[in-house]
Amino acid sequence: MTAIAAEGREMIRSFFGHEHEELIAGIDRLHEVAWDLPGLSAPETARRLCGVLHWVEETLQPHMAWEEQWLLPTIDDRAPTRWATSLVRFDHRQIARQTELLRMDRSHLEHGRSGDAVTAVRCDLFGLEALLRADIEREQVFLLPLLERDQDAWAPEWRD
Repeated sequence: MTAIAAEGREMIRSFFGHEHEELIAGIDRLHEVAWDLPGLSAPETARRLCGVLHWVEETLQPHMAWEEQWLLPTIDDRAPTRWATSLVRFDHRQIARQTELLRMDRSHLEHGRSGDAVTAVRCDLFGLEALLRADIEREQVFLLPLLERDQDAWAPEWRD
């Protein structure tokens, strides 16, 4: 392995690790919101749920878009099968659906803070947390090693 290739791999690992550390911090805050929800006032509930949705829009969605546009196609080019990236794309669709449930929850809470509404929001927050933690673990265990894999020394344009 050349020094440039090793340096490139380290940069990818570092970037990937940094991105996931930031996501985990957001997921931890999401968990705190879900945990605290029963004891919050209606305005505080709305504020904290809006904070989660803001994090989804400003941090999570751009991260998933980067993965869809760069990471997954790069892995598809290197991997012998597309199963790993298909599973991550499936994760992303589930995360998007769970996020939509939270948006609907927010609109339901605007009509009043009932016990059923709080329970639904908590379930949806914990559901999103579980999906995100599983997605990150799958990416670290299955995708990152594919990025680090030694490539054929002969680029396709040099093969006969």
